[in-house]
Amino acid sequence: MFTSPSQRGFLSLAIASIIWGGMYVASDALMRQIPPFMALEMREVISAIVLIAIAKRKNLLKVERADYLSFFGVGLIGFTVSIGFQFQGTYDAGAGLGSLITASSPILIAILGALIFKEKVPPLRWAAIAIAFLGVAIVLGSPTGGKQSSKGVILLLVAMVAWSIYTIWSRRLLDRYSAITVVAVACAVGAVTSSPLAIVAAIHSKSPLPTTLIGWGEVGYISIVGMVIAFFLWVSGFKHVDASRGAVMLLFQPLAGVILGSLILGEKISRGSLIGGVLVCIGVVGAVLATDRPRVEEDLVRGK
Repeated sequence: MFTSPSQRGFLSLAIASIIWGGMYVASDALMRQIPPFMALEMREVISAIVLIAIAKRKNLLKVERADYLSFFGVGLIGFTVSIGFQFQGTYDAGAGLGSLITASSPILIAILGALIFKEKVPPLRWAAIAIAFLGVAIVLGSPTGGKQSSKGVILLLVAMVAWSIYTIWSRRLLDRYSAITVVAVACAVGAVTSSPLAIVAAIHSKSPLPTTLIGWGEVGYISIVGMVIAFFLWVSGFKHVDASRGAVMLLFQPLAGVILGSLILGEKISRGSLIGGVLVCIGVVGAVLATDRPRVEEDLVRGK
């Protein structure tokens, strides 16, 4: 069914997005037992061990000295800043709201893709992204609640900006390195740079580690499925899809987050959230289908 590289790229991005929607729910449930930055550190340490083992087995751990700073930046921005603020923001605002806010990343990714990579974004795709962005804005105007929604929203917005920078920056590294190399090294950097925050959180917490089997299962989900599998799918998907077009697949994330948050965590879904969710769906479909003619001709020449 998915025969061309671009189709497989879209499929990879869509699956990663849905997995991350579920990860908001798993991480929110986990953070009811342990501090957010302890959950982050456990996730990154476990993921880094698995990813480095895979990369080493495939002989994909070699990094040129000239790229050390870039890998450090990708790890710091993408794993410590983006995911760290995402975890804390989700803890404060709730899983559904958290997934919906960070779904606005595609608009920034599209802008950065146009500015940095000179990608041509057709007007119809901009319109579709705007519709999806409007859906997210409606949801923000109809919050479903949370522990400290205002603080959480600010942290989630920072996470969204950091994630956009990470996506563009990591794509540049993919010109010279395998996806597994980029994710493995960046995750290891994230584990190191997040550790001071985790130590502080553990010192001030009565329960720094999960106390139930379900809690450890949630650690496994956010570490192996949500990090190793999803990040690999996300990064590898962008090898076949341009930034402005592929980034809209991230908008499937809030749908999974809101639905699972309601079913599993009992979070309420407001009317505004439902309307916003519909607009997000429309925007996703429209942005993927909106194709400029030159790109279509180029795909035909390449046999896609």
